[in-house]
Amino acid sequence: MSKNLSAHARLSRRDFAKGLGLIGFGGASLAGAADVFVWSDLRYAQRGARAGSPQAFEQIPPSVSRITWEHRNGRSAEMFLPETTGAGCAFLDYDNDGWMDVYLVNSGRCDFYDPQPPLRNALYHNNRDGTFTDVTGKAGVAAGGYGMGVAVGDYNGDGFPDLYLTQYGRSILYRNNGNGTFTDVTEKAGVAAPGWASSAVWFDYDNDGRLDLFVCRFVDFDKSKNKFCGNAQTGDRYYCIPRVYDPTASWLFHNNGDGTFTEVGHLSDIGKSMGKAWGVVAADINNDGWMDLWVANDTVANFLFVNRGQGRFEEVALQAGVGYSMDGRARSGMGVDAADYDQDGWTDLFVTNVDQEMYAFYHNNHDETFDDIAVPTHIGMVTRLMSGWGVKFFDYDNDGNIDLFIANGHPDDKIEERFSDVKYKEPLLLFHKRGSFHGSNGGPRNGHRRLH
Repeated sequence: MSKNLSAHARLSRRDFAKGLGLIGFGGASLAGAADVFVWSDLRYAQRGARAGSPQAFEQIPPSVSRITWEHRNGRSAEMFLPETTGAGCAFLDYDNDGWMDVYLVNSGRCDFYDPQPPLRNALYHNNRDGTFTDVTGKAGVAAGGYGMGVAVGDYNGDGFPDLYLTQYGRSILYRNNGNGTFTDVTEKAGVAAPGWASSAVWFDYDNDGRLDLFVCRFVDFDKSKNKFCGNAQTGDRYYCIPRVYDPTASWLFHNNGDGTFTEVGHLSDIGKSMGKAWGVVAADINNDGWMDLWVANDTVANFLFVNRGQGRFEEVALQAGVGYSMDGRARSGMGVDAADYDQDGWTDLFVTNVDQEMYAFYHNNHDETFDDIAVPTHIGMVTRLMSGWGVKFFDYDNDGNIDLFIANGHPDDKIEERFSDVKYKEPLLLFHKRGSFHGSNGGPRNGHRRLH
């Protein structure tokens, strides 16, 4: 992008987003079908705008919480693609004491990275007084591989949450022993999922009362396949876009009920669909009583696997309207979530993308099709220059409406050298849902403002 910018282009992204409150949107509206979401950079939501005004959230520093663990990505001159990813985390009550504990995922040893001293994940026990204690060693959940994410679920039905860690190279299943410790049962369970596993979800796809496991696989990559991306004349290198790597199929593991799993994805469209999967969420999108899968892919079309029963999944993203952007382009899907945001009894879908693409917010039309309402809800234009990762629907203020939290940050640490209006470090975003809008041009009735 040229650095010879117009007066409008010189606006910061924060100014740009503020300015959205002064305009309405035409053409792309779904009058009466969507709601207005107002946004806040969480740094400002924490402060409050006026003296005495309540803070939406309070940041607890490590000196108070005692959570001092740090993530390392092992950045190298070779710019291996896994270095672009921040890792996942989870809240879970691993010891069933009624207090939520914290598990944090780190990178670690793999074919291109051998950190010394070794890196590890971290499990922090909640002390019930606002502080946490690192119990990783005692619990036996340090891992040590190049971690990506974590999925929590009680796969053996013993009442204690277990951990599945997605990693580049080989994933790990930790069984909760019920006494504050865990055992690595990956090989016995048969869920190592070799390759680059990015994220996972526990869900009961066949309604047999046992949790099954879907594991996203990203691109076909190892150290020997690392490509040069950058300026060949100067040798200046930057991280590759995943488009240059081959897609792969994800996995679906059926819970056999005896501590083992069988890979059954190859029996349906799951194994036939070659993607570059970053995120997945399980939800019943058509209210037929069977859990479906919404999968975000990077630089290829997203997947919507509709569960037809008897172990059969049909990939319907194209006909459902969620595979591509409104102009027919594959986007860089990363984080996903699903919720009935408008409380009409049907699950809606969300996916974050990278800069210039806008995030997508899909309203469920009750017939296995969706409409992208990111623009009329204000979310699209606010996120146009951002790159999103983790995303979560939740009601943060207990007003009965579902709000939206998004973690952002560009994957390329050199992006600002090539694009003047895109930043490497990006703020967290919190969208507060309030009142519906009506009008022929789709303009918001109540305007657009920050939370504070």
